[in-house]
Amino acid sequence: MENYLAPAVEPMAPKKRTWLKPVIRLGIFGVIALIAFFVANPFTASSTEVGACLKGSVDNAESVKNTECGTPDANFKVVGKQENKSEIGLRISGGSECDDYPTTDAYFFQGKKGATDGTLLCLEDLKNPGERAPVVGDCLPGDAEEAKKLAKVDCAGAGYKVLAVEKKPAVALNDETCAQVPSADAKLSWHRAGSALAQERVLCLDDLKK
Repeated sequence: MENYLAPAVEPMAPKKRTWLKPVIRLGIFGVIALIAFFVANPFTASSTEVGACLKGSVDNAESVKNTECGTPDANFKVVGKQENKSEIGLRISGGSECDDYPTTDAYFFQGKKGATDGTLLCLEDLKNPGERAPVVGDCLPGDAEEAKKLAKVDCAGAGYKVLAVEKKPAVALNDETCAQVPSADAKLSWHRAGSALAQERVLCLDDLKK
């Protein structure tokens, strides 16, 4: 019987996993790009809180960024913030949701275009503040016609003092504004100029001359 030598078994060289390097590189690049994006664009709903300041123009969403208050490029201050807002809904309302914040001059929708879960930022214009309604404690001139101009004056010698500020109801028949302010002797309406959809306010006044 002839003996045959078994053929030598040559170990196979391990296949090089050439796909690993590109994937690893891609992953590292993605993380770096993500970090770079948030560093360069720190403007997120969670980081923009009431009291924060912004730079840029609300007419150019990409230009709006967080900035330090008190710096020359600070154009706006956030005075109100509301979550889960619709961009289309805000276009219809004209930002009237910000009427509850008396120093609001503009509003900004923070979210993707057409989104229904964005954030509404109510902004005070730090460089060009708009018309302001009198607040509780402010005084107005004594003459009734002058008082309608809502020009605030020193309370010494004034004619009226603002006791309360209420929203005027949409239905005039249900207008019971100032009814819960027993010391109110008169009332005046106020509407922010240039905002047709903003809800009208009623100033409940104490007649200081009586």
